[in-house]
Amino acid sequence: MRVGAGSRAIPRWPSVAWTEARRVSGVGMLAFRLVVVACQAATVWITWPLWQVHDAPPMLPALPLPAVDLGGFLLGSLLLVLMAPVPGLTLQTLLLLYAVLIDQTRLQPEIVSLLFLQWGTLSSPTAQAFARVHLLTLWLFAGFHKLLSPVFLTAIGPALVTGLPLGMPPWLVAHGGYLIACTELATGLLAVPVRTRRVAAVVACGLHLGILLDLSPLGLNTNDAVWPWNVALAVAGFALIAPWQESLWASLRRCPRVARPLLVGLVVAPLGFYVGLTDAYLAHNLYSANVAEAVITCPDCKPYQLATVTMEAFHVPMPPEHRLFEQYFGLTCRPGDQLTIADSRWWFRAHGQQLRRLDCPTGQ
Repeated sequence: MRVGAGSRAIPRWPSVAWTEARRVSGVGMLAFRLVVVACQAATVWITWPLWQVHDAPPMLPALPLPAVDLGGFLLGSLLLVLMAPVPGLTLQTLLLLYAVLIDQTRLQPEIVSLLFLQWGTLSSPTAQAFARVHLLTLWLFAGFHKLLSPVFLTAIGPALVTGLPLGMPPWLVAHGGYLIACTELATGLLAVPVRTRRVAAVVACGLHLGILLDLSPLGLNTNDAVWPWNVALAVAGFALIAPWQESLWASLRRCPRVARPLLVGLVVAPLGFYVGLTDAYLAHNLYSANVAEAVITCPDCKPYQLATVTMEAFHVPMPPEHRLFEQYFGLTCRPGDQLTIADSRWWFRAHGQQLRRLDCPTGQ
């Protein structure tokens, strides 16, 4: 009977161990949620004027909806996420959707990414799948786009590397563009097989802490709106990628049928950037020089780039999209002003749109 009793007790040990593992994992995910919510709140705070009604620079609406101040509501939704995650995330998603519809300047990559990561803190396999696919595509395409950008590889990348206060050797600085692009691409590739996901988490942590150091006051002291984002990304690998023990296919099969094409769409959508279907920021095209650029010239001012117009006011660049350049120009130009849009993508070259010049509409 003792043996029988003992044999009945044996199966309880794996059960206890599994319960403890799930408890530890749950505590870790709660800590990650707190980090990501804090990072989103910090991002909203840094870019506070962007979330209020503003006239200079003007709002660039997608639909003619009432313009309202949303900064306070967004912070409130983040607080609600900590108390009631699903209602809080639902509210935050709807607020951000409305915010973008009344001003497309708000379609910034850090805001969208931090929202995906918050959804990933839920216990739902589908929510976690969306967050994981977002991370994979972010790392893969951030590196992919840079490798297709000669200007990034030869100029922007080396300039970014020089911001690191580490005394980089000249040969490494010269190849800094390749170093950044290949590290991002490798992080995404390592996150695909189950056996290398822990390595991917470590590499991601080093990558994003390096970016944070580079952009911080210890380095270039620029683009402070993405500092909190890189903090969240530095730990996202440990929360979402390292514990992930299923294959991509198995994870996809666990999701409802309606979600599967959306997940596949997230993977392939960044390719739409090259034919003008996907916005650069939604395609994870970051810091590369193969996006559209716009310059305004006027009779009584120096030429200026539209990307810089919103940096001083909102701490974020204007999304590099033709429609937004034209919309801004139409709202602000005066007679004699001219907008020049340059786009090096092959699709625009093939359609004769690699260089477009627009004059201020009559009556402005």
